[in-house]
Amino acid sequence: MDATSEPEWLTVSEVARHFRVSTRTVTRWALSGRLRMRRVGPTGRLIRIHSSELNSEHDLPASA
Repeated sequence: MDATSEPEWLTVSEVARHFRVSTRTVTRWALSGRLRMRRVGPTGRLIRIHSSELNSEHDLPASA
């Protein structure tokens, strides 16, 4: 991977900025299965969203 390429797994904050929603909304989408995610960290509390989710067509509801 070179320095100019996009990282494969993004943070919840990065995805929230992309979709212009709150981090809580992105977390809900991920936990409900609407976004491809994986848990990282020693306890598995951190969530990463696959970068392909930014470009794919989703039927994601807008945040209320």
